[in-house]
Parts: sequence; structure tokens; C-alpha cells
Amino acid sequence: MMLHDDASGLETDRPAAKGALAAYAYQQIRERLILSTYKGGERLVLRPLAASLKLSPTPVREALLRLVSEQALELDDRNTARVPALSRETFLEVHTLRGDLEERLTRNVAERILPEQIAVLEARHQAFIDGYLAGDPHQSAVGNAAFHSAIADFSSLSITAGIMHRLWARIGPFYAGTNGLPLISPVEVEHPHMKLLEAFRRRDAGAAVDAIREDFKQAQFWLEPLLPA
Repeated sequence: MMLHDDASGLETDRPAAKGALAAYAYQQIRERLILSTYKGGERLVLRPLAASLKLSPTPVREALLRLVSEQALELDDRNTARVPALSRETFLEVHTLRGDLEERLTRNVAERILPEQIAVLEARHQAFIDGYLAGDPHQSAVGNAAFHSAIADFSSLSITAGIMHRLWARIGPFYAGTNGLPLISPVEVEHPHMKLLEAFRRRDAGAAVDAIREDFKQAQFWLEPLLPA
């Protein structure tokens, strides 16, 4: 899944082939979940959603059912797709799994990253910084998610990256509902993203893994108190 370099929007060119429309709808809805467009408990009503994607309801319905099968969405008693509310137990399970997968992805990327890919990561971290300095939790969450998604996209571990994106689709709506900023400023040199970028520049896989591990510890320290009891 390739997000825009500026992490500012979701619009991409729609496929021409009819058979690809459901896949396109799936990609777009999943990106909206990852980028904290939807909050836990929000209902995704078929026809308004299809209109927002400029698609007919049929491929959007297929996409929603696929996301339900992946547990990124659920069906309510009216058979309408809904973003699941994230329990403490689910958050901790997803957060731990994400940490394990992103360590593998980070090590893989550190060994093969290109200068232009580092430039993309720098731009996405800057979007994170811009949101933080503006006091905008949503923009900050989008920049952070786009940064992590790019690392997965740059890896050669396509199966691992796909699983990671599905986990991000579960966690994105929780960031949308926190309505707060991280405890650690992303501007600081000691921020894990900054350490990670420096490790990537040196192609130091060990330091890169240490940085991503620190990032997950700090995220859990910030987010866990916000979870339901």
C-alpha cells in the first residue's frame, strides 16, 4: 500500500477494469482506517461511502465484507459495517504483534534502503512534526501512520508488510479517538523516529531495530492509560 509522500490525502487514480473496483475500494477504505479517518464505533453506511469513493455500491459492499472478514470492521444488528471499538485486550494484542512485525520489517529495510526512500520517510516524519506543532492530533496521527506504512512498503517482505497493514487498520481508529498528542515531541533529536532515520542513513540494522522497539514502548506508555478499563 503506497500512501502519498505528503500524507495529505487518499485520492488515487481509479482502475479502469471492473474487476479491480472492489480491490480499489478495499484499498481506499483500509487507508482511511489506517490514517485515522474513522473512529471506533463509527458506522460506514454503504451508499454515502460509495458516493465518497465515486463508485457504485456493489464493489464497495465487497470491500466492506472483506474488511469484516479481516476483523478490521464488524457488522451491527442492522447489517451495517461499523468500526470496532478497541478494547484494552485487543489493543495490547495488536500492539505487541505490530512490534514484532515492524522489527522484522525495519531490519529488512535497513539492509537495503535507498537515499530516495529515506527522503520519503523524512517527509512523512515532517508531516508528523507539523501536526504536533499545530496541536492537531489527527494530522499528527496521519503523519505517524504514513511513516510506519512507508517502512513496510520499502521492505522486500511482502507477506509480513500485508499483515502489518491489516493490523494498522485495527489501530488507526483508536488514534482517531484519542484526541491528544504523543507525550514525546517528534522534533526532539532523541525521538525514536529521528534515531531510526539516522540508523537508516548508516544502514545500521541493529540500531534501527533498537529505535523501532523504543518507539513502540513510548507509544504504549502514552496510549495504554487512554484505553477502557
